[in-house]
Amino acid sequence: MKRLRLETALLFAAFFALYALTAQRGIGWGDSAEFQEWVLEHSEFVCGPQFSNAHPLYVAFCRLFAVGPTSVALVSSFFGALAVVGTFLCIRRFALAVLFGLSQMLWWLSCVAEVQTMSLAMTAFETWIVMTGLGRVRGGFVKSGAAWLSAAALLSGLHLSVHNFAVLSLPVYAVLMFRSLPVPASIAVAACWALGASPWIYHAFTRGLGDVLFGSYGAKVFGILPVNWTQTGFNAFLASLSFLVPALLALWKAKSAGITPKAVLRGHGVPRDRMWIAVLFLVNFAFWIRYFVPDQSQFLLPTLFYAYILTGDAEVGGKRFAALALMQLLLPVLAYSALSRLPVPEGRRGLHGGRDDARYFAIPWRTPVSWP
Repeated sequence: MKRLRLETALLFAAFFALYALTAQRGIGWGDSAEFQEWVLEHSEFVCGPQFSNAHPLYVAFCRLFAVGPTSVALVSSFFGALAVVGTFLCIRRFALAVLFGLSQMLWWLSCVAEVQTMSLAMTAFETWIVMTGLGRVRGGFVKSGAAWLSAAALLSGLHLSVHNFAVLSLPVYAVLMFRSLPVPASIAVAACWALGASPWIYHAFTRGLGDVLFGSYGAKVFGILPVNWTQTGFNAFLASLSFLVPALLALWKAKSAGITPKAVLRGHGVPRDRMWIAVLFLVNFAFWIRYFVPDQSQFLLPTLFYAYILTGDAEVGGKRFAALALMQLLLPVLAYSALSRLPVPEGRRGLHGGRDDARYFAIPWRTPVSWP
């Protein structure tokens, strides 16, 4: 237990320092600047005309600590580091948690004012608490397990006021709870979820379910094919920088288990008590892969997290770890080298004249100077 505490503290301190030292300084661009404006210049709890885009709990948390634009970005650094810790608690593999923390998109989003890292941290800790609770229930400690699952339900409800990614997990969690617990305990867990989700439920009744679920993004949420294939290809390229490591881990895991990669994709090699993790991975992947918005790659974090959980028992020795960690550092540089040789797409010209788009999107760390 002492070693576990030491490792979690070390991971948090190291990655918070890394993300904070490389975080964006001053006013950002696009959504990042919008979040900074909401936090620093508006006083209302719910910002914007639509609840689905407001992320009220994230904004409220930022206001507790924000004294300027940079401090809003540091909130992302804080939750990015917490997400690394949550991932470590789920897999108990220090090296893999480090590799997860060095993922291009996690590092990228931990350096700008964004809601995604807070949502990811809540996802990670929900998963860890559910895993712990289910383990206690299966071990015969039903009351203790129900208490843990109640805590997970409360956190899941709160998550809805941070990001609607929490909606995707609800059916899986509901099935888990009602299959694992007696009816009275299941009702108590549901009540804890309703307590955490009360602001979301209130706005669902007062604003309408469509407003809290997807607002003006309904066409994107239910869309099947992309409108802009160039934009989709760009997002797929960025996503590949983060998914290369878990893909290699899956291949090594399949090889050590003597099964084919196709069999791994079909769920072979996943323990029965972790099948719910595989379902969560598939649900989040199915949503993300066809959510064709300009910043599609920024929505990959939950899928990436579950990919690391599913491959968390792959054998990674010292040499492999060193090679993968070096690759995590070099891939963004290589991506920048490739993207900087491509012309800026017509739709992006003039949007941010002072920004080097290739560097901005490919390199996760930021320069220590204020942005224009």
